[in-house]
Amino acid sequence: MGVETPHIATIKISLNMVSTPFIAVTIVFVYIFSCLCVVSHSNGTFTSEKFSSALATWYGDETGAGSGGACGWQDDVKNPPLSSMIAAGNANIFLSGKGCGHCFEILCHQQPYCSAKPIKVTISDECPGACNNVPYHFDLSGFAFGAMAYPGKDHNLRQLGQVMVQYRRIPCNYRGTKIAFKVSEECNPYWFAVALEYADGDGGFGSVEIAPNGTKHFVSMDNIWGAVWKINIDPSFQAPFSFRLTSGHGKTRIANNVIPKKFAIGHKYFSNVNF
Repeated sequence: MGVETPHIATIKISLNMVSTPFIAVTIVFVYIFSCLCVVSHSNGTFTSEKFSSALATWYGDETGAGSGGACGWQDDVKNPPLSSMIAAGNANIFLSGKGCGHCFEILCHQQPYCSAKPIKVTISDECPGACNNVPYHFDLSGFAFGAMAYPGKDHNLRQLGQVMVQYRRIPCNYRGTKIAFKVSEECNPYWFAVALEYADGDGGFGSVEIAPNGTKHFVSMDNIWGAVWKINIDPSFQAPFSFRLTSGHGKTRIANNVIPKKFAIGHKYFSNVNF
């Protein structure tokens, strides 16, 4: 009946590589030019606004995948469709876990290393503490941070430690990958939980309901942290499990019998639906 403890990303900034004036200008610049509203929603779709300013750093290994810990995805971030293109967000991006799965376009103009070509990342983790010294802070995987550079300049860019970037939220598009359900390793006959991954569109979920025994009798689940949803059950509540999913934009999909009767804890099961 336990609850998994999320891993929290830690910020990696090499201060001896960045001058004090640069840090000061960075913080002032972010506060002046950051915008509280990056995209507006219209009829369940994104209406893109202009890019807004944020601070970007990186963590982990230079070419590492980062982490999905605070969203419940663990090492799944290194595999397709995320393929290491992830970021940990500060409070205004992570949104106490509601930001898990949100997708952003980020571009860097820092010369002579940044290509100014946008990259796309998914929020998979939280960057707490010092990341909240500025309004918007993306702590990218080492791989994603390097992807902002010209070919062959990724190491040089990482040596800066931090750069100013432009960002905007965009619809997620995993190009045919269906929504996946990762069964918690803490599941038992009285407690069941799954982490949801790879949602197109909004990237998140407004509500998740579960139906047992191959029925359509859906019961609400609770979002306990990150992208993890749980329900308290009794031994009569048996798989196969179906799910009724509602996106943050109000779209609904039913994933029938996704979790089989003899499911394995810690295993990831793919549905046949997406938004």
